[in-house]
Amino acid sequence: MIRPILSVLGLLIAALFLGCKTSVKEAPNIILVVVDDLGYADMNFLPHAAEDVATPNMDRLASQATFFSRAYATSPICSPSRAGLISGKYQQRWGNYWYGEGGLPDSVVTLPQLLKAAGYFTAKIGKTHLNGGPVEHPLDHGYDYFLGFLDHTWDYLRLSEEEVAHYGEENARMAHIGPLVKNREKVSYQNDFTTDIFTQEAVDIIEHESEQPFFIHLSYNAVHHPTYVGHPAYLEKYDLDQFPFWDPEKETYGQWHRQWGHLGAVDPNGRRRYLLQLNVLDDGIGRIWESLEKTGQLENTVIVLLSDNGGTINTYANNQPLSGYKYMLGEGGIRIPMLWYVPDLEQAQSAQLVSAMDVMPTLLELAGVAKPNDLDGKSLVGILKGEEAKGHEHLFWSNGRDQWVVINGKWKLAHNTGWTHFNYETMAGKNIRAQPYHYGGGVQLYDLETDIAESKDLSGTYPEKVEELNGFYWQWRERMSDPRTGRGKRKEIPGGYPQRSGLPEGISNVYCNGAQINHYTAKAFDGDATTYWQSKTGFDAAIPPYEIITVFEQKTTVSGFELLPVKNKRISQMKSYVCFASENNIDWHLVVDGAFKEGTLPKRVKFSKPVDASFLKLQVEDLHGEAKTTAIAELKWLY
Repeated sequence: MIRPILSVLGLLIAALFLGCKTSVKEAPNIILVVVDDLGYADMNFLPHAAEDVATPNMDRLASQATFFSRAYATSPICSPSRAGLISGKYQQRWGNYWYGEGGLPDSVVTLPQLLKAAGYFTAKIGKTHLNGGPVEHPLDHGYDYFLGFLDHTWDYLRLSEEEVAHYGEENARMAHIGPLVKNREKVSYQNDFTTDIFTQEAVDIIEHESEQPFFIHLSYNAVHHPTYVGHPAYLEKYDLDQFPFWDPEKETYGQWHRQWGHLGAVDPNGRRRYLLQLNVLDDGIGRIWESLEKTGQLENTVIVLLSDNGGTINTYANNQPLSGYKYMLGEGGIRIPMLWYVPDLEQAQSAQLVSAMDVMPTLLELAGVAKPNDLDGKSLVGILKGEEAKGHEHLFWSNGRDQWVVINGKWKLAHNTGWTHFNYETMAGKNIRAQPYHYGGGVQLYDLETDIAESKDLSGTYPEKVEELNGFYWQWRERMSDPRTGRGKRKEIPGGYPQRSGLPEGISNVYCNGAQINHYTAKAFDGDATTYWQSKTGFDAAIPPYEIITVFEQKTTVSGFELLPVKNKRISQMKSYVCFASENNIDWHLVVDGAFKEGTLPKRVKFSKPVDASFLKLQVEDLHGEAKTTAIAELKWLY
């Protein structure tokens, strides 16, 4: 690999335009390591680390670094969070909320662009997944060199054109099998492993002599699925055989991935397979550290290590003591490990509220490069130096529809839809099926200072704090864009966007455990039969029973309900149901249960006697047909 040389004229222009305070020769090298879906408890140096974790090389880094215990990604999923990382901004500003949305517009200035203009050699190694956009390719948004893949995941081992020929192009595409991309050309690897390949590329750059400082954005795909594809050299250490690969003759990739990528089936050795991947990753970080020591560059290199979002239950990551996982706005989905090694600064720990958005302004300041004035991120240099510097007063998250969070100091206000997912537990060293994992929905207020696990909802105790933080959120949301496509076009979501009001009179909120992103719960209450609530589809679909919960503004007398199903061949209609009432959203009592015949006429149910309730829950127990996805066009409570 040969680095392009930045012209003298280019350096002069960069220095004049950016107001560089540090000469190119004096500027520190930078290595930004992004781990994929790392569990919050899966680094051994942490006091809450899982007992089965060993990460000696990350521990060595941590022994000389600052650990931020309240660091957050800008999203619970990778593509938006990575856009926030390299832009220093809330990616929601240009409509990048969820998978396939927003992309990376050419109007957004990125960290590699500014470092490149200041004389850095900029390299992107590993995963690039920014939801598309005109400059998604690393060479188009500031990197001189790229080796990796442009997708949300890739196979660790099957990296050649021969593998593509074996599976067929369409099957290989679906299963993310085949060559990597070097700059803009495909490059095959035989008998190699992505974690090793990416590590070696970083080492090659470190050991290449140059007058330019380097910025290496090392974006491992470890420990993202398919974690079951093990490194051959590590299998014996973990007493594992290579997991049988997908056979297209037996089942579709969707069926396979639903089983082994989303806990449709439990792998008894799933946790050990995850730990194997973590071991390979940790060894790679050790090789990079040793390369810096060998070349005498450790004392002039800034190293940042963080995860793109929280760990996922699907790969057996451990997020203790946090609640929730990737895809969720619980702490387990958005709170991330973050380490900063800055030469000559002592090891420390900070409890300041910080964000992955802060990486860009911090690195720019350390590099002596002027930062743009419109960033949402804040420089952490003062905190790193032990000065009386503060983190953020507020941080915000949103999927652009019916899920959002605001954190203000110790307080966290969440507006969640809930989540029910396949689960596992460990018995005698083996993973077995457990009761589904459930994360509650609705409006929740937590004191993260005393309750990091989000175990006690305080929204009923501090209604004034709920109102205050609710106001903060909507002020922020109004400054963001609505969700957009990867090409920047405003998304057409059936029934428009959720507003702060619009529910029927007397109802303050409705939510469920897993709605399709464009068909959230409020669509069943909006009086428009052409819009509807739909249970989630795809690999991360919520599992039955489906709970639809109504929160009344005050205790209300209800005599029954009426619902209108959606007529669609790909949607199963509700068969059996149970209705519950509650005064506190915790203790529920049965009101009525029953079953419907298949058909699309309105279904009407009268209670045996009227019920006084503050909360009502309609629970969908079973469905007609084979689709196992259901939808409701309209749901009305009868008074």
